[in-house]
Amino acid sequence: MGLSRLNRVIAVCILIAAIIYGWKTLFEARRPPCYSIDVKYFGSGVSPSTDAEDLSIKPFQVPFDRSQVDDMISRVRNTRFYEPQIAVDNRHVNKSSYGFNRQTAESVREYLINTFDWKKTVQELNTFSHFKTNIAGLDIHFVRVRKNAQTNKKRDAILFLHGWPGSFLEYLDVARQFNSSTTGNYDIIIPSLPGYGYSDAPLRGGMNPPQMARIMQNLMQRLGHSSYVVCGGDWGSFIGTHMAQLYPGHVRGLLITLVTPALTAKHYVQLGLAHFLTPTILLDFDEQDFLDERFNAKKYLEFLWKEGGYFHLQATRPDTIGYALNDSPLGLAAYILEKWSRWSNTQHDVDQSINSGLGRFTLDQLLSNVMLYWTTGTITSSMRLYYEHITSLASGYDDKLYYGPLAASVPVAIANYRNELLYVPRTIARARYPNIKLWLYHASGGHFASIEQPQEYYRDVENFLSRL
Repeated sequence: MGLSRLNRVIAVCILIAAIIYGWKTLFEARRPPCYSIDVKYFGSGVSPSTDAEDLSIKPFQVPFDRSQVDDMISRVRNTRFYEPQIAVDNRHVNKSSYGFNRQTAESVREYLINTFDWKKTVQELNTFSHFKTNIAGLDIHFVRVRKNAQTNKKRDAILFLHGWPGSFLEYLDVARQFNSSTTGNYDIIIPSLPGYGYSDAPLRGGMNPPQMARIMQNLMQRLGHSSYVVCGGDWGSFIGTHMAQLYPGHVRGLLITLVTPALTAKHYVQLGLAHFLTPTILLDFDEQDFLDERFNAKKYLEFLWKEGGYFHLQATRPDTIGYALNDSPLGLAAYILEKWSRWSNTQHDVDQSINSGLGRFTLDQLLSNVMLYWTTGTITSSMRLYYEHITSLASGYDDKLYYGPLAASVPVAIANYRNELLYVPRTIARARYPNIKLWLYHASGGHFASIEQPQEYYRDVENFLSRL
C-alpha cells in the first residue's frame, strides 16, 4: 500500500532535514571556528607605524630599592588594627568567619618586620633570565628558561600564564623542574600580564582577556615560536582559551586548571536535574567519586555568596578599593592572602588551621607575591582586568569569542584539583573544548596548583607534551 499524500510530504521534509543536519555535521562542524579581534594600542601618544615599531627584546633585572622596604616596614609597624575582636568559644579567635583571621594577620606583620628578606628574594629572582619587549605600546616583562638536553631536537615552547592575585612567581618552581629535566628540550616563557608585576599598566581602557591573548601571541612570535603550548590558571585559563580560539594554527596544545564554559540552555537543564534529581544525569562515575559531596547546589551557592564579593567590587569599582590596598602593605597582604587561603582549602581546613590554611605555602612564597604587588604599585591596575572583562561581556561585542568553541584541531588537557574554585562537568566542558586529550584529577591542591603542587603540575605538562 502506497504512502498517502500527507505521508509523502512528511517523508520529504524529514529527508531534507536529515540532509541539512548531515551537511552541518560532516562539513560545518569540522570547519574551524573563525574568530577575530580588534587591534588596539594601550600606550601613550599615538600608535607608531609598523616600520617605527620597536621589536627589540631587552634584558631586565628585578630592581631592589631599600627605601621601599623601609617605607613598607614603617607602614606595617603603624598598622591600625580593628577593635574589638569577636569572641568564639570564650576566646578572641574568630576563625576567619568575618574575613582574614586577626591572629594570622598579626603573625604576618611580625614576619614582615623581623624576618622577611625582600633583598634576598630579589637576588634569587635575578638568577632567572628576565626580559622586556614593547607590544601594543606596553613594555611586557617575561622570564625565559631555555633547557637544551638534546642538541638535535627542536625545543618545546611553553607559555605559562598566571592570574589574580598571582604573578609570574607561581610558575618558577615548575620552570626549575623543567630545567632539571634530562629528557627534553624546552623554551619556557613566563610573562607578567599587562598591569601586573613588571609589565606596564595599560594607559587606555579595553585591556580584556582577548586583548591580552593578542599580546601574548605577539610575544611568542617575537621570540621565534610559530608553534607553542599554553598552560594557565585563573585569568591564564581565560587568556589561553582565547589564544587557542584566535590562533589555532599556532597553539599546539592548551593545558588549563580552570575551565571557562559556554553554558547553553541545555546545560542549565542538565545542571538543574543533576543537582536536584541525580548526579548520574550529568556526571560520570569517576567525576562523582572525585566530587564526593561537593556537587550540591545549595552549598555551592552559599560558597559563591561568601567568596564572590571581591569579584563584584573589582568588576565595578576597582580603583576605589585600590586606594586602600596601595596605601597599606598589611591591608594588601590580608586581601591577597585571604584568597590564597580560601582558594586552596575547604572552610573546615581554614577554620581548623592555626594559620588560616596558609601552611600549604611558605610565608616567603606568599609574601614575595605580595611584595611584588607592593613594590610595583600594580594592585589597582591588576584588578581592572575584572572591570574590562565584565564591561566587554556586557557590551556583547565579543560574544562569539567569549561563548564559542575552540577548533577541534587544538588538543586540550584539563587538570582538576580538589579545592579549585569551580568544577565544570566533562560533558559541559566538551562543548567549548571539543578535543580533550587529558582529563586529570588531583586529590589535593587548589587554585594555585602550580606553586602548591609543582611536581604534580610539572608531570601533567610533560604527560600532555608526550601526547602532542
